[in-house]
Amino acid sequence: MDIHKLSKPLITLYKPQDTRKFCSFTVPNNKAGCLHLDTKSDTYGSGYRFITELKNRFGKLLGFEQFTLFDNDKKSTGLLISVEQEYRNKKYYFGEILRLASIIDIIENKLNAFEIYSKSTAIYFHSKYKFKSAITSFDERDNALNAIIANQNSKYKDLAEQAKELLYLAQTSDDGKFQRMLCIQANKIINQYIQKVIQNGEYTKHPFNWGMTMKLTADNIKANREYFNALFQKHGIDYQI
Repeated sequence: MDIHKLSKPLITLYKPQDTRKFCSFTVPNNKAGCLHLDTKSDTYGSGYRFITELKNRFGKLLGFEQFTLFDNDKKSTGLLISVEQEYRNKKYYFGEILRLASIIDIIENKLNAFEIYSKSTAIYFHSKYKFKSAITSFDERDNALNAIIANQNSKYKDLAEQAKELLYLAQTSDDGKFQRMLCIQANKIINQYIQKVIQNGEYTKHPFNWGMTMKLTADNIKANREYFNALFQKHGIDYQI
């Protein structure tokens, strides 16, 4: 794409004397035409709850993401990301554009992390944009481990065995500190499993049947800056990490 056709995001304060900054930008050459993205205070939770909306040139809502961010906080929490049904899985990349907006907000607000609870059907989507499992709930952990154990494909046998061993250990103790330590180990196994499934192009064959807490950290964004910068370029957004 011609660099001269890139759209520069507008970064503005939520309100005077507030530390929070949000972006708006135009997506100049989408399959659906010229699009506009904007973030504003949400109807509910005024002052800490916000919504990013992606619309076409006629003002039709194509997708949105709701999230919370408190003044002077170092973490934002995603509540819901959604794309209108008629545009899903048709290479409009509306979800990807919304995710790029949240990445700009993370960078501009100097946040440490953006945390979500992913639906089971969206885990691989979020993983594509470098979110990682950040489970602290014992039930979430055990359900994710069971999903790995249930995968009988020989490609994942080693991870299934590790998951089985970890789940056995979880069932042998009621010590809280030990259980929390197992969550840390489980996240490592889960993230390895997700990446391996994605690399093999088999995410539709190995779904999770339970959602999980996931996190995108500022460090992981910076470590993958070339990947994200290429996505900004792809959508005609003049932004570099």
